[in-house]
Amino acid sequence: MTADATQPVVRRLLDSLGQSFLLDRPVGGRSLEDALVEIVAGASAEPRVGFGDPGDPGELRSRSDGVMTFLYRPHLFPGMDPALRLGHLVQYHLLPRELPSGSPVAAAAMLESYCHLSGDLFGWQATGSGGLVVWLLDVSGHGVRAGFAAVVIKLILSETDPDLPLTEIARSVERRFLELRNPLDPGCLYATGVFLRIDPSREVDYLSAGHPPVLLRRADGAVERIEATSVPLALLPEIEPAASRFALEAGETLLICTDGLFELRGRDGGQLGVERVANLLAASDGRPARVLEIVRRAVAGLHDLTRLDDDLSLIVLRRPG
Repeated sequence: MTADATQPVVRRLLDSLGQSFLLDRPVGGRSLEDALVEIVAGASAEPRVGFGDPGDPGELRSRSDGVMTFLYRPHLFPGMDPALRLGHLVQYHLLPRELPSGSPVAAAAMLESYCHLSGDLFGWQATGSGGLVVWLLDVSGHGVRAGFAAVVIKLILSETDPDLPLTEIARSVERRFLELRNPLDPGCLYATGVFLRIDPSREVDYLSAGHPPVLLRRADGAVERIEATSVPLALLPEIEPAASRFALEAGETLLICTDGLFELRGRDGGQLGVERVANLLAASDGRPARVLEIVRRAVAGLHDLTRLDDDLSLIVLRRPG
């Protein structure tokens, strides 16, 4: 799609998004509208990946040092609505491609995008102390407005200091999101999410805003569930977010996902479920790339990956040792 051909699609997107967000409000030193146009321009330059195609080799990468493994795949159909196609490319464009230098964890990440686009997005930022803040969000609903709501939250996070306490990060994201959200929108978008601050030492700060449990695999293979600490962002803003802390020792692994993984239904109608994913994690050796491979194989055995019911996002983090 040429730049000239993209312009009317972008205008149609912005007209639609104006029902959900106040596009003239500032974010990152410019208006939300200008920020979204800039992101769409960058996304339009992405390789034109086909349906079921992992894209260019940079999108399916296993680095020789074992630090990071990617599997990000937008599902694009011939004849797909141009606005929906552009929404997929924007989501794909904003996913992280590498870990910051000196990251305290190795990682693997996957996103299999729902064919009608929903609001999963994740990323990370280095802290001043050599740690890493990791976040994963799932915006309510489906479609372009949910997908771009995730983009709005990423913009907010990009101007939020990662060295702040997680409660302040979550509160700042919620406050700014509400400022940008159109109060006349009957859909009242909100998001569940997980925020982690992983220090170079054993400590991990944790805040879950109404999100499915994070799974923690201890060095002996035992798996623990870490449950939500707060309500979803922008749903009940009068409730203050709460955080907790736990230890992540050398050789221990975290599995963070959206509900698209746990709620995946097999051909027999049953769900994959938290317990089965926990068993897969326990039976693995805890290495992120291996966990990703095992989980994805289980997903493919249950469900046609070309016809998912929801985005399926997964991050696996392991402290080396």
